[in-house]
Amino acid sequence: MEKNMKLVRLSSGEEVIGKVVENEDSITITDGYSLIPAGEGKIGFMPFMAYTKAKDGITIDNKFVLFIVDPVDQIVDQVREMDSGIQVASNKIVGI
Repeated sequence: MEKNMKLVRLSSGEEVIGKVVENEDSITITDGYSLIPAGEGKIGFMPFMAYTKAKDGITIDNKFVLFIVDPVDQIVDQVREMDSGIQVASNKIVGI
């Protein structure tokens, strides 16, 4: 798992996965995606703040951050696939 890839819950209820740098009174999220419930236990992804010119990330004051956790490997793999276009191999053994 990427060292700084985190899942952040904001006070707005939004959940964002991305590369997170924690500062004294804020966090900065780069390459972020909002998690969107897609029904039947599925999750969709939408680029976080895609309509901005913020290539160096979005800084959010800590008062708007409820918690920061490590995401499960499957979600990290999906984000990597979206960012790189390279499909991450599954952990399953072929033919079994």
